[in-house]
Amino acid sequence: MTYSVIEINSTFIEMKIYEKKDSGYKVLEKVSEDLNLFKEIKDKKEISLEKMRKICDILKKMDNLSRDYGAFDKKVIFSEFFKNITNFPMMLDQIKLKVNLPVENADLSEKTYYSIKKLIHLEKEIFSKKESRLFFNLKSFSSGVYLFYKGELCINEHINLGTEKLYSILEENNITTKKAFDFICDYLESYVEFVRRSVGRKIIKKLILEGELEEKILKLIFGKKDLKNITLNELKEKLKFFQEHSYNELAFKYGCSVPMAKLMMTSICLIVSFSDYFEVKEIKFLDFNIKDICALEKFYPEIKYSFDETLWKITLDSVIELGEKFDFDKEHSEFVKQIGIKLLDKLKYFHSLGIKDYKYFIVAAYLHDIGKAIDFENHSEHSAYILENTSIFGLNKDMIEKIVFIVRAHTSNAKLEDLYNYGFKGEELIKLLKIISVIKIATSLDRGKKQRLYNEKIHLDKNNLIIEMDTDEDFYMEKSSFEKQSKLFRYLFDLDIELKINRRFGE
Repeated sequence: MTYSVIEINSTFIEMKIYEKKDSGYKVLEKVSEDLNLFKEIKDKKEISLEKMRKICDILKKMDNLSRDYGAFDKKVIFSEFFKNITNFPMMLDQIKLKVNLPVENADLSEKTYYSIKKLIHLEKEIFSKKESRLFFNLKSFSSGVYLFYKGELCINEHINLGTEKLYSILEENNITTKKAFDFICDYLESYVEFVRRSVGRKIIKKLILEGELEEKILKLIFGKKDLKNITLNELKEKLKFFQEHSYNELAFKYGCSVPMAKLMMTSICLIVSFSDYFEVKEIKFLDFNIKDICALEKFYPEIKYSFDETLWKITLDSVIELGEKFDFDKEHSEFVKQIGIKLLDKLKYFHSLGIKDYKYFIVAAYLHDIGKAIDFENHSEHSAYILENTSIFGLNKDMIEKIVFIVRAHTSNAKLEDLYNYGFKGEELIKLLKIISVIKIATSLDRGKKQRLYNEKIHLDKNNLIIEMDTDEDFYMEKSSFEKQSKLFRYLFDLDIELKINRRFGE
C-alpha cells in the first residue's frame, strides 16, 4: 500500500511518498520545489495566474511521480499562509481542473490539530503529572501556545504573531541583524504578556517547538545534524554569529536567497526570545513532519482513533475550563449532556447524526448558559457571542458556527421561522434543528437547575417517545417548561413525546 502527501507552503512545495510496513512506514521518495510566494503577495493579497500555473505544473510532476510508485491515493495540505489570500478559491479550482488532485481534503484549521498529534506521538510524557511542557507551534502569521501542566492542557492560546509576519516587519523597517533580536524581544513581549500571567509561578521544564518552515530553516543552518539534538545554547551561539554578519553574508554562507537569510534570522530570534521570556532551559524540536502523521493515520486507523480520542479529551477539558471562567453550573450542564445523549441514542433510527454532530451537542450542553454571567434575560445571545470570540482547542470556525447556532436557539423564545433564516440549508440544517430540539427537552427537564428529576427511563412505544423520571420535590416548573420546549421535537421527528413523573415523596 502506497500513499503520497503534498504540502504547499509559502516558500516550498514538498511531497513524500510512503509505503506501509508491518510497523510504521517507509519513505519511498521525497521531493521539494522552492516557491517564493510570500514577497509577491505581501501587498496584493492574491496569487498571480503565472504563480498558479507554476504551482499546477509542479503538482502535475509530483502527481506523475506518485503514480510511478503506485500511489494513486494522495492528500494535499496547505499552510495557513493561504487563508490570507483573497483568490485562494480560484487557485483550488485551477488545481482541480488542471491536476485533478483531491484539494477538497485541504483544511487549513487542521494544521494545528496535526501539530498536536505530532506532540502526542513523539512526546509520550506530555500528559505526565510530574513535568510541564510548553508547546510553541510557529506558523506564518500566527502561532499557537499550549501549556500542558500536571497532565492537563491549562493554556490554549493563539497569538497574532508568526515567522513571516515578523519577517515582513523587519523588512519594512530595514532592521539589521544586529538590531533584530532586541526588536523581536520587545515585539514578542506585547503579544505574550497575557500568556505569562496565565503561566504564573508554574515551572516549565521544556519548550517543544514545531513548525514546517522552521524545520526547513534549521536543517539549512545545522546541515545533517538531527534536529532532536539541537540545544538552546547552540541556537544562541548561532544567533551571535548571525548578529555579526549581514543578510547578504549569511545568504552567501548558507547558499540561500537573501529573503531566506532574513527568515533564518527571524526564526532563531523568535525561538530564543520566546525561550528567554518564559525562562526555559531546555528545548526540543519536533523533527517529525505533518505529512508523516497523515501517512500514519492512513495506514493505521487504530492510531487515528487513538489520536482522536486523546484530542477530544483535550477539547472537553478546554470546554469545561471556558465554562468555569464564566462560572457555569457544571451539574446542570452534565445533566443536560447525559439526558441529551440518551435521547439521541434512543432516537438513532429517526436521525442521521454522526460523531461530529454528537460532539456539537456535547459542547453546546456544557456552554449553553455561559452568557448568564453577562445578562440572564438574553443569555443565549451572550453565550453565542462568547463562543464566537473565543478559541477552543480542536474546534475550527465551521464547528463553532454550528455550536453557536445550537446555543442561540436552545431557549423557548427561539422561533422556528427565525432559525430557517440562518446560513444553514438542507440536510445540514435539519441535523442541527434535531440537535436543538433535543437540547431544548434536556434543558427543560432541569429548568430549576436543581436536578429535581432523576432516574430517567426513555423508551419508544410505536410513535410515542416516553420519558419517565422520579422526583422527591415539586416539579411544576420542569413540567411547564417541557410542554413549551417539546414543540420543535414533535414537528421535526413526527413523534409524540410524553413526560411521566413519579412522585416518590421522600422514599
